[in-house]
Amino acid sequence: MFQLLRQLTPQQKVQRTCAFARSVRKMAILGIESQYPNATKTKVRQEFIKRCLGFEWLEVLSDTKDWEQLVIADPIELARKIADILLPLNIPYVVGGSVASSLLGENRSTQDLDLVIDLEARIAPQLIDVMSREFYISESAVAEAITKSKISPRESSFNVIYLPSMEKVDIFVMSTDDPFSTSVMNRRQLHVVSGLKEEGIYIYSPEDIVLQKLSWYKLIPGGSQKQWRDVLGVLKVQGERLDRTYLHQWAITLKLTDLLSGALLQSGY
Repeated sequence: MFQLLRQLTPQQKVQRTCAFARSVRKMAILGIESQYPNATKTKVRQEFIKRCLGFEWLEVLSDTKDWEQLVIADPIELARKIADILLPLNIPYVVGGSVASSLLGENRSTQDLDLVIDLEARIAPQLIDVMSREFYISESAVAEAITKSKISPRESSFNVIYLPSMEKVDIFVMSTDDPFSTSVMNRRQLHVVSGLKEEGIYIYSPEDIVLQKLSWYKLIPGGSQKQWRDVLGVLKVQGERLDRTYLHQWAITLKLTDLLSGALLQSGY
């Protein structure tokens, strides 16, 4: 299977990732409509929020009735939409998480889109103003994330919800004082979405998504099999194209040497 994945074009990888994501969302909506055959659009929307976002979002999103009809979106489409907002504001970004690992390794369904952005406090009001046209975004959450990026980078995130599809996006505000975060942003790669360079999205490099996911794996007691499988998928698909020197140097800095060695051994590389 991994030999076949290596042969896919960037556009084919995008199509596979989108198909996985759309099928999961479609099944969720079909499940709700099957359980509540006479449900109104509002009811379907409320059930989708409860099942896919959590009960705590029901009240937060209660006044978004203008977006009654749910549309089925995918994380690549959503990433492009956000990129179209960030780029005119000169806000650097990079897509990470399972979207990046799916495009660089083995596909799997993903519930959320993860982005890292280099956001200055003076630009935040403009970002909030533009995003609020189609997204739920909290001004206080953005301000808190910017503050935490300077003292506790792992907690420097805020959520936005794309109202037409009720998809959640986790946005992490980059710490400019963190060398690894700076390296990730400097090494990001433009992944062409539809054959046109201007329609691409910036994603983690293969080496950086491996290191990032190993870091998340390490944080979870007992590890996370999803994170581990994502790591193995990238290692197996990228193979000899990986920059081993970069991987090992940062593994030492991030205290991931044993985990990286184990992953390389298990992946056959």
